Amino acid sequence: MLAWPAIDLLGGRAVRLVHGKRETAEVVGDPLEIAARWALAGQAHVVDLDAAFAGAPSQVALVRRIAEIVPVEVGGGVRSLDDIQRWLDAGARRVVVGTAAFSGLLEPALAQFGPERIVVAADVKDGKIAVKGWTDTSDVSVIQAVTMLRDAGAHTVLVTAVHRDGTMEGPDCTVLDHFHEGGLAVLASGGIGTLEHLVQTRKYAGTIIGKALYAGRFTLAEAMSVLTEGARC
Repeated sequence: MLAWPAIDLLGGRAVRLVHGKRETAEVVGDPLEIAARWALAGQAHVVDLDAAFAGAPSQVALVRRIAEIVPVEVGGGVRSLDDIQRWLDAGARRVVVGTAAFSGLLEPALAQFGPERIVVAADVKDGKIAVKGWTDTSDVSVIQAVTMLRDAGAHTVLVTAVHRDGTMEGPDCTVLDHFHEGGLAVLASGGIGTLEHLVQTRKYAGTIIGKALYAGRFTLAEAMSVLTEGARC
């Protein structure tokens, strides 16, 4: 479960952003056609960007259709246990919880659904956890976040270095390692642009790959091959 090709949804279209900013949205294709391409990986990482910005799941029907093509984990705007259940009912294997995980939802979510169904999104901006679709920055530091997640019993954390997101300039292993060395299974996100960048993420539990695939920097098959070779950052 190393390669996680990304499908970011905005207004029913698949898009890519830079630094998580809505105004940078670039349409990259039809979500269902992309899901069929990404089925090679056996999984996909789906984000409901409308929900991330508005605060409630909004593209449930589309995600359900994507999940019929390829197994998915889904995030975006998850604020309640009902939101998590809605995504699971739509066919998601796992649900990504971001902002709400740092404001009281994490422990009840883990208790109700189990750590194997919950992925915590730790979006790091200037050393702090970014929230509300990356539009705000909390007072929670990276070190505090690691302790909080570990103590709550979380297992998997999706770590995004916001300043690298969509840039294809390479992963920020310093940020990723804070969580990895804290004993959490890390899904690395942000900055992947070359196969060498993928080599740098092999020690983590998985890597989210988005813009580089859409830009044709490498193929999904090449990415999967590199990620299974077992080197270290």
